[in-house]
Order: sequence, then C-alpha cells, then structure tokens
Amino acid sequence: MSETPKTSAQVRESFIKFFESKNHTFVRSAPVVPQDDPTLMFTNAGMNQFKAIFLGDNARGLKRAVNSQKCIRVSGKHNDLDEVGRDTYHHTFFEMLGNWSFGDYYKEEAITWAWELLTEVWKLDKNRLFVTVFEDDDEAFEIWDRVSHLPKERIMRFNAKSNFWEMGDTGPCGPCTEIHYDRGDIATQRETFADPIKGVNGTNDRYIEIWNNVFMQYERISSGELIPLKAKNVDTGMGFERVCAILQGVRSNYDTDVFSPIIQKIAELSGVPYDQGSAGTPHRVIADHLRSVSFAIADGALPSNDGRGYVLRRILRRASRFARLLGQKEPFLCKLVQVLSDTMGDAFPEILARRDFVTEVIRSEEDRFIRTLDAGLDRFDKIVAELGTNKVVPGDKVFVLYDTYGFPPDLTRILAEEKGLTADEAGFEKCMEEQKTRARGAQKQGINTMGTEGWTVFSEGSTRFVGYEFSSCGTKVLRYREDKGILSIVLESTPFYAEMGGEVGEKGVLVSDGLEISVFDTIKVNDTVIHRGKVVVGTVEEASMGGLFFATVNDELRKDTRRNHSATHLLQAALREVLGTHVAQQGSHVAPEGLRFDFSHFSGMTAEQIAQVEDLVNAQVMATLPITTKVMKLEDAQATGAMALFGEKYENDVRVVSMGDFSKELCGGLHASNTGEIGMVKILAETSVSAGVRRIEAVTGRGALKLLRDSTAILSGLRDRLRCKDESLLERIDNSFENLKTLEKSLASVKLELATLAASDILKEAVNVNGISLYVKEMNIAEDKFKDLLDGIQAKLSKGSAVVLGNKTQDSGSIAVIVEKSVQDKGLKAGELVKLLAEIAGGKGGGRPDRAQAGTREPAKISAALAAAIGFIQEKISQ
Repeated sequence: MSETPKTSAQVRESFIKFFESKNHTFVRSAPVVPQDDPTLMFTNAGMNQFKAIFLGDNARGLKRAVNSQKCIRVSGKHNDLDEVGRDTYHHTFFEMLGNWSFGDYYKEEAITWAWELLTEVWKLDKNRLFVTVFEDDDEAFEIWDRVSHLPKERIMRFNAKSNFWEMGDTGPCGPCTEIHYDRGDIATQRETFADPIKGVNGTNDRYIEIWNNVFMQYERISSGELIPLKAKNVDTGMGFERVCAILQGVRSNYDTDVFSPIIQKIAELSGVPYDQGSAGTPHRVIADHLRSVSFAIADGALPSNDGRGYVLRRILRRASRFARLLGQKEPFLCKLVQVLSDTMGDAFPEILARRDFVTEVIRSEEDRFIRTLDAGLDRFDKIVAELGTNKVVPGDKVFVLYDTYGFPPDLTRILAEEKGLTADEAGFEKCMEEQKTRARGAQKQGINTMGTEGWTVFSEGSTRFVGYEFSSCGTKVLRYREDKGILSIVLESTPFYAEMGGEVGEKGVLVSDGLEISVFDTIKVNDTVIHRGKVVVGTVEEASMGGLFFATVNDELRKDTRRNHSATHLLQAALREVLGTHVAQQGSHVAPEGLRFDFSHFSGMTAEQIAQVEDLVNAQVMATLPITTKVMKLEDAQATGAMALFGEKYENDVRVVSMGDFSKELCGGLHASNTGEIGMVKILAETSVSAGVRRIEAVTGRGALKLLRDSTAILSGLRDRLRCKDESLLERIDNSFENLKTLEKSLASVKLELATLAASDILKEAVNVNGISLYVKEMNIAEDKFKDLLDGIQAKLSKGSAVVLGNKTQDSGSIAVIVEKSVQDKGLKAGELVKLLAEIAGGKGGGRPDRAQAGTREPAKISAALAAAIGFIQEKISQ
C-alpha cells in the first residue's frame, strides 16, 4: 500500500485492504433494492444493512466492518433528479466506501485511521484538507488537533444542521466529523475557506466533502431528549467517485475512469464528442443513469408505474430523452450495458452475470418510451391547440406531460418557447407536491426498530431461529411494544419463519401462564424478527410478558407453504429446461394458498410449453425425490452450480437446497422433505409482469385438490343446465353464444326501426339558418332511449341538415349535436358546437365533426343553451 492508488479499482481495493489491516471484516455490498426494510425505496447508505447491529441485534458477532456499498439516491438535498448531470459531482448511483465499529473502537481510532489513510497511504496534500466537527464536540476537536497538526482555524466547528447526524425524528444519532478537500487555488484559500457560501460547508464545488465519520452515541426520543446509548458506534461514509477524482487529478467525477469508458462509448456510438461544459450534459446524464438503472435491474427492480419501479422508469426515461438530444431515435442505453459490466464487473459480479437480462429490459423499456415520447409530442400539440388566445401552458398540463409521457418541465418550457408560449412552472410544482403527498401517504410504514422508545426491553440480543428443525419451542420475550391493540414481539428463540425471499411470514400462537397471543404475521425489519399478534386470552403487562412462553406455528399452513416453496424450485428448473438457461427467478410469493413465480423471459409461453413445464414438474413430484439441505460457504456453493437469486444478500455461510439431481438452489426458506409431499402442481396462469418478466401462478397439494373439486362442481353445474355430456359442453356453449348474437342483432335492428320512426317526429319542423335546415328540440326521456333516438336521427338525417337536442332528467341532462356532411363542409362541426353549448349549460363534452354529446349536472340550464344554438350557427356559417 506504499504506492498511491490511481485507478478506481486500486482506490477501492486500497480502502478495503487498509481497514482489513486494522482487523475489519470485509462485508459485501448489499443489493440496491432492500430486502427487509419496507420504508426504504433504495439502499442509500452503507449503514443500511447494519441497522439491526446498531440496536444490539448482532447475530454475526461483527465488531468491525469495511465495504464498498452500491447506493441510489434520487431525492433529498442535492439529489433533484432533474439536476443530475449538470454539475460534476452529484449522482443518482454512487459507491460509498465505509468502515464501521459496533461497540468497539470510537473517535480516537476512527480519526487517527482516517488521517493515516488520506495523508500517509493516499498522500493527499495536507494543505488542502479541512476538518469540520460538531460545535460542542470538544473531544473530536482535540483528537484532530493532536493527530493532524492542522492549524486550529482549519478544524472548524459547525452547528447541528451540518455536523450532527440523525436517521429521523427518533432513533440513534450523534455528532459527526467531516473531511473536506480544497480543489481551488491555494493562493485564495485563506480569504475563502471560512465564507458561508464560498467556503467549507458552503454551496460550492471548491471545498468538497469526501468523508463523513458519524459517532453514534445517543438515541433521540420523541420528546427531543438525547439518551446516551449503551454501546457507542462508528459509521463512516466516503464518496468513492469524489475521492477518485482527487486522486486522479481531475476536476470532475465524470473525467475519472469510473465514468470515462462509458462516456467515450456514448460519444463513439452517437457521433457527438464529449464536452466538459453544458454541451456534455447529455453524456453525463446517460452515464450516470445507466449505472442506476442497470444495477437496480440486476438487483431485482423492474420499471413499473408505482413505487421504486416508477422511480426507475423516470430515471431510464430521462436518460432516453437525453439520448434523443444526441440524435438517437432508437434504443441507445441498452448498447452501453456491455461497457458498464466490463468496467464494474470485477467489483460487482452481479452486473456481469445479469448483463444480457439487464440489456433486454432496458431495450424493451426504451422501445416503449420512444413510442410514448412521440405520443407526448402529439399531446403537446393538442394542448397548444386547446389554449386558444391563452399564452400559458397550464401547470396541470405540464404535469401530465411529465407524469404520463416523461417530459421534464424544462423540455415543455423549451417546446412552449418555440411556439411563443410560456409554461406555468409554479402550477407544475404544486401538482408535483400533491403527488409527493399522495406517495408519502401510500408508502409502507415500517415498525421503528431503530431505538428503544415505545419498546419494553427485557434484554438485548438476537433471535435464534429453530424453525428448520421444530414447529414449536419454549422461549422468552426480549422486547415488545403495543400499538393500537397490535403487539410487536421480539423473541429469544422462535420457530416462526419471518417473511423473506418471497415466503410469507408464519402464523401461530404464543402461550404462557394466563396469556395467549395469536400471531397473525412474522416479519423481518432490519434483520430483527418481529412477531405481530393480538391477545386472545389474558392481559398484556410487563409481568405477564416477562415469563416463559411456548411458541407454536400453525403446522397445517406451514406444510402448505413448504409444498409451494419446493414447487417454485422445481418450476425454475423445468422452465430452464423447456425455455432455456436465460430463465432466472425475478421474484416470488409463496403462501399456504398458492404460489407466484416471476422469471426472466421475453415472450409469452405457448400452451404447449406450459404443458411441458407442468408435466416435467409433476414427473419430479411423482418420483418422490429427496429434498436435502446442506450448509456451505457461499463460494463453494456457487462452484457446485447452485443457483442464487439475484438481488438477494447472502451471508458467508449459505443453505443449499437440492431436489435429487433436478434442482439445486441457495435458499433459506422452508421446504418439504421430499418432492412427493408436494402432491401435485397445477399451473393456473402465465402472464406478463413487465418488459422481459413473465409470471406463473400455481397451486399444490390441498390447493390443487380444492381446484379440482371446484372445477368438477362447475362442470357438473354446466352439464345439468345444458343437459349434455362433458364432450358436448363446448359445442353447446358455442351454439348458445351464436343464438345470443343473432337475438342481439335482431333487437338492435328493431330498436333502430323504432328510433327512426321517433326521429320522424323530430325532423318535421326545421328552421332555416343561413341555408341549412336546423332542428332544435328539448325532451325528457331516459338516457338509453335518448341514445337510440340519436342513432335513428343520424340514419334518417337529410342533406343540408343539422340537429340540436336537449334531454333533461331529474339530476342531470345531455345536449347532442348531429351535423350532415355537406353542412360540415360549410364549417359547422358537431364537436365544436357542443362544447360551446355545454359551457352555457355548466357541463363538458365533445366528439366527432358529425356527432357529439355533452353532459351536465345542471339540467335547468339546457333551455338557455339550446336557445343560443341558432346564434352560434349563424356566426359560424356566415364566416
């Protein structure tokens, strides 16, 4: 480590090796798609995977850890998506280098090692380094002063806004110390470093933060009070891309070897050279967003219309829009996945393993967006046409273009300016805020495990899972809380499987002396297993919860779940055999009542393929293959060919589940003891989930038996009603449908004849308006009869005629306009006229040039609207 690292790979390796030399354990990056934190959309910091340890739930016994964590941030300070790519150092995807102490070392070691790495190993210029500490943290100030020998004015004190880290309103928190690097002219350093805007912790890109060391020593409770933690922890985060820029001597993160291969490929494929100024914004946006989208997809996320999938789609579409600015009208990002995997595959092998799948998902999504973008331009033209004399595109329309068609407001503004218009950006922001409010309301609220407030704590520790061997056990409560009658309980040991890997959490009971609790769900939040339940017998008090409990899982439901889980393994192996080895699990839902299995494949399965898969799976069921589980080292397990679920975080020791020689997967779930216990697998449906992902729904065991009984009952009922044998059922049903169609046609013909007769009464008395025959009539009939009447009038309307009808009902009304072709040619359009009349009647409507209709909730105004029709027509025809 004597040589200063230059390449990004060397920087990453140097950081990890340095802390491994300080007895830190290297922990792999968690997926960017969190598995056990419902409140977190994406992994956004290195500490996310260690949340439970900060609470004392340290099953692995980690004392010191080091890693490089993949992170995605698309909201919050400095992370407005629409601004990424416009500066040199903010990103949606980034790596966070970090080292942690869990109740082990503290400020002295953390600060000493940080200074050693930066100045002795990486040999950063000490004259360019500044340190910030919390204003009351004299201990950190003194250590920095002694270790760094920096001038005291360069060890700067700041208030809580800048140098006190908090996860939220409550939970672990503490002072932090940050290290900043001056990228400017040393000659002007003295006059600028203390400036609140131009200096350290200001809003500038000269004094840039590269490393933050958080000292978690408090818990903040809801009253605002700070309570000292029993164990003090260190949580640090270094901006990988930023430090690479410094070590490589470049001003912009995008000029480092982290981004340059991608940017060079963008320039090569597009034919547009990269510019470090504003002209290079498309290259920077595409390079950044490619990383976010690719790693998110590799870790299990997919573009969709809600949640993280919606955010992912927005990022991808923003990149695709910037590709269009480079003249690319065909899928473009998908061509860059190869260079990304070449660049980052050594550090994160999942991007190599999933390269082809990621490429196809992006290609499909880009194809869809290109069609949407063209439709959006058409929609913009229609919005402009509807403005009339108005010169401002309304904020809600700007929002529709953004939300539905992926148009950021700056694109709409540019399009508007080209037509001499402006966009209501304030109105757009209001719509955006309303959407965020709705999203916050819909966001899953997790249980707060990051603190002790609200919990009654008997003892600290981790839950020991014994459910692989037992369905019941004796246990004690570590801690519990009650919220609106719902208990959340953490046990010392448990047979209950917590929801993970697509398998639902188990149900059952907890029983102690005089107290029975029905457990309706078992979940895992930040590695903490929580049993959710309601009291059936007795009262929850500290004394009653402190005794010995007997925990029992509902065994019948467990057996059903085990059958379904084992069936998903057989399904994956069968799908790979029938469709190809590109098939990989994309997600699953395993519950007692059935299973759902999502897999990568780019076209719908044929009926023959579904039958092949079903037959192959059931052949393994009937073969009663043994289902065995072996605990192995992760590398050893992968070497045997065991399949892993992408996006899942595995420990060093993993469970390998084998079903004869047919299937072998890494899996921590519950399974049958042999395939025969599954009974039967029946596929119910095969559908599309999103681009490149298909879904199979199926049932097994008792579920398959219930399906058979229900289907038999339906067949029996059809036989009785249609009075035929099974083999004649389809023919008899087809005949019934044909008879029904014939009757419907006859009925429609009769209705039209009756409507035509009624139309004759309407078309008796015409008013001549500038050479056209106008029929105006007000009526009071049922809406369905009104529609039939309009059909009759249109069928009977003579040349040179137009009809305006009003129909009143008790609480609403309709206005209809029908215009014959020769009258349309004179300039009178039904859709335009009905809009004008609807405004008078307090309603809305529109339609084709030949026929249009409007509705209103104010039927009393219909008479006035009809009276105005002649004037409107005279004005229109005279033109």
